[in-house]
Amino acid sequence: MINGTGVVDSLPSCIVKVEHEGLDIDGITNELQESLIIDKILLEGDNFAYLKVKTPGPIQRIIAAEDEAWIMPPTYLSRENGFFMTIHGTPKGLKRVKDKLEILVPKKMDMRISKIIIGDWMSAPNLPERRTLVIQTAVDMGYYSAPRRCNQNDIAGVLGLKQGTVAEHLQHAESVIINSWSEQMALSEPTNSK
Repeated sequence: MINGTGVVDSLPSCIVKVEHEGLDIDGITNELQESLIIDKILLEGDNFAYLKVKTPGPIQRIIAAEDEAWIMPPTYLSRENGFFMTIHGTPKGLKRVKDKLEILVPKKMDMRISKIIIGDWMSAPNLPERRTLVIQTAVDMGYYSAPRRCNQNDIAGVLGLKQGTVAEHLQHAESVIINSWSEQMALSEPTNSK
């Protein structure tokens, strides 16, 4: 799938790239009639075609009905590799889709759910200006590197503060950041229904 299109509450539609070996579009249409309804051939090459299609099948309908999950490229169907679909969403939305797909998908099919950390969004807590300056300086100087490249006295010297003041700012900022992270993770965890 290249991109989803269509009117809300209609048959889901999308633009797909179909790769084939010498099979004409009519042959593809007949072969995939239960999965894809071709609206329009956008571009056709020797062994590929870009098609605007409707997808009447239950898998895309399950995902389209979930507000907190959506299909993203790459999604494809091939004889060699089978069906591969990429679904993004909130942990709760993905859990609901997974539960519905497990009912639908035969046991012989594999379903792999993986969490991509880079896709997670976390809101940074607001810190007072001075505390932000201390924590940013600590990061820039390598205080949080492993191994540490500086100590609290080094940070205090750069900022013109006492080491105890730097320690207090760092401890408070670390507490706020860790507690914020913990709360956000708890809110984003799917509920265990098993």
